[in-house]
Amino acid sequence: MKSIAITGMAVSLIVAGTAAAGMFSNGPNLLEARCAVCHPSSKVKVLKRSPGQWDAIVASMMKKGAIPSSAEKKTLVDYLANTYKP
Repeated sequence: MKSIAITGMAVSLIVAGTAAAGMFSNGPNLLEARCAVCHPSSKVKVLKRSPGQWDAIVASMMKKGAIPSSAEKKTLVDYLANTYKP
């Protein structure tokens, strides 16, 4: 009986962790969750930049305190580069 309860708790934690990770797994959500903490996302949405420029901008924001994971950074840069391009 104890092993069933422990297994159930472990599965619940995995599902909850996966749901939380998925919340920030796409570009628009990351833009709001990571960037709009310091400035309105509208500031970003008027820019038109190349992939390299977006990467540099995100890296610069990380030096100023933004905290995306490396996977989130890639997702965010890809989203920005594909959505807000010259």
